[in-house]
Amino acid sequence: MRVTDAEGYIEPRDSISHDWLHKLAGWDMTPLPIPNMGNDAISYLKNLKPDLLILSGGDDIGTTLIRDETEHALLNHALTSDLPVLGVCRGLQLINTILGGTLGTISGHVAKPHELKISSEWHTYYSTNTIVNSFHNCCVEPGALAADLRATAFDSANNIEGFCHREKPLAAIMWHPERPDAPLGDLKLIHSLIAKGKEF
Repeated sequence: MRVTDAEGYIEPRDSISHDWLHKLAGWDMTPLPIPNMGNDAISYLKNLKPDLLILSGGDDIGTTLIRDETEHALLNHALTSDLPVLGVCRGLQLINTILGGTLGTISGHVAKPHELKISSEWHTYYSTNTIVNSFHNCCVEPGALAADLRATAFDSANNIEGFCHREKPLAAIMWHPERPDAPLGDLKLIHSLIAKGKEF
């Protein structure tokens, strides 16, 4: 979840957009928000026993250290336990950096939908040229992807906006599936990740 400051209060709080709650309910899924607890979040996750871990958007990496620590711990646990993972925007960026990739900066991608080229591997979920929403200032440039990841979606400059893990049930997208203008294939991708996780 995001780390937010509530007006009139001095303590930071965890929060999640209602867009996520409505979208997951529409997909007949039950959201189980995980608080930012650092390494202690692993025990919380184990007790929840989810089918999928979503690393959502918001908060640039490095600006909320407790969230960085929490999601780093959750991702490492998911990878070792073969829990399926979907990274969204910040989640994509976090996964790439934790696994050894790097990030660059980009302009003109905030609140401006654009077309992506989708690799044949993801044609089960998306058309060759898919329009997505866009709310990011960081990017994964060509050649900056972690070695364990395979690129599956590209913007017009060949920056990577989607990828999957070469072995694990993990995928990430730079757009936001919780928002109204997201491509319909996002749900198919999620179902595929959950099904792959059950194979381990």
